[in-house]
Amino acid sequence: EDAPTTETITVEERSLSGYNASVRHDWTREEVEAIYNTPWLELLYQAATVHRMYWDPMEVQQCTLLSIKTGGCTEDCKYCSQSVRYKTHVKP
Repeated sequence: EDAPTTETITVEERSLSGYNASVRHDWTREEVEAIYNTPWLELLYQAATVHRMYWDPMEVQQCTLLSIKTGGCTEDCKYCSQSVRYKTHVKP
């Protein structure tokens, strides 16, 4: 029987406004402490900068109520009454 293999996913590093971003899993205690001690608005700015590296800041995600009465939405949002997880007993 073959041993299970692990797949390595390579994520490119991106840069914007002097900040670099890549997916990491090797954080040191000192790096985490530096993030913890960074002022809130600086963290917010850095997070927004990284977000813009991957997503268009002018694009807005729109949500639509698809089937309010039937509960036929295929998403499982748990908080939403039209989610597929609830039994509404209403036919379309």
